[in-house]
Amino acid sequence: MSDQYALPAAMQRWLEKSDRQLITAIDSHTGGNPTRIVMSGIELPAEIQGVDAARAWLRDHADHWRRRLVHEPRGGGLTCAVLPIATQEDNCDIGAVLLEPGSYPPMCGHCMIGFASVIVELNWLPNLQPQDDGSLAFRIRTPAGAIGITAHCDNGELESVTLTNVESFVVRKDHHLIDGKTVAVELLYGGDYYISVDASALGLSLDRDNATEIVRMARALRASYTQHGVRDPLDDALLDVYQVLFYHYDVEIPDQAKIVVIAPPGVVDRSPCGTGSSAFFAKLVTEGLLAEQQTLTTTSIIGSTFSVATHQLRRTPQRLYITPALTGRARINGFLHIAADAEDELADGFAPL
Repeated sequence: MSDQYALPAAMQRWLEKSDRQLITAIDSHTGGNPTRIVMSGIELPAEIQGVDAARAWLRDHADHWRRRLVHEPRGGGLTCAVLPIATQEDNCDIGAVLLEPGSYPPMCGHCMIGFASVIVELNWLPNLQPQDDGSLAFRIRTPAGAIGITAHCDNGELESVTLTNVESFVVRKDHHLIDGKTVAVELLYGGDYYISVDASALGLSLDRDNATEIVRMARALRASYTQHGVRDPLDDALLDVYQVLFYHYDVEIPDQAKIVVIAPPGVVDRSPCGTGSSAFFAKLVTEGLLAEQQTLTTTSIIGSTFSVATHQLRRTPQRLYITPALTGRARINGFLHIAADAEDELADGFAPL
């Protein structure tokens, strides 16, 4: 580390007083939602190879790292983290384990756009060769599978990232009682599962000053919808369903949608949600509301946007599977040193309220 970025002497002395288990990280945001990307400090056992093994080891044997990274008092209900994994499995260039306040999710679109942006901005994959248009292409292995990245650059400066996501689809459709109203509810998949409801059917405003009511209704819906478990109608597999997606969509403006996703314990995604936007796009194409060659713009509760287009379609007798191409942009917020004081009873954090 050059002198320009050296820690002040007093900070260095404090770190050296005892084993502080220092983690260095990069903080970024994608459309307003934060991602914390680990640079150093978390070492995996030599025998742990690949993304799936790393995810399982962290979950079963070293969950304190997740809690230190994303739980309060260092993080909060919105904080997500990415641990890069050196791997070439599934013909990928790098891997990623995702860490959220409540789980190790299979996929997170805003996190992967943030991770990809940092890879490009800091030249983490120096062997990448620019394509004819100046863009950089690489693949990231996530627990949900391999995803493709195209980083669009102009004169070497990153402008946007297009993420070729995992296959997205409509899982099932139901009617459900919410606040005394029976409304259509769809379970969608876009790398993660979403209980999806048209907010207009509930008379629910998706404006930011209505966030408390949005969260209240999402908590009630999630509790009632999942109380007996949620299963895939094709193979009866028990699904991990914990997020709610409310949307506003006008068929007269088919290429625009407002999406608000609420994740436990009850936090509103500030971005339009990458996997949620992928899932909703799959719904629109499946229902014929949007042609497969059209692009959808999704807008978040704070006005940030993603765009989604079709990369590939696959039809089976039971479902239409859509591989979405999601475009967004992340920005680096800063560089972070996370340390654990052995005398701190909250060193490993506590779950967000």
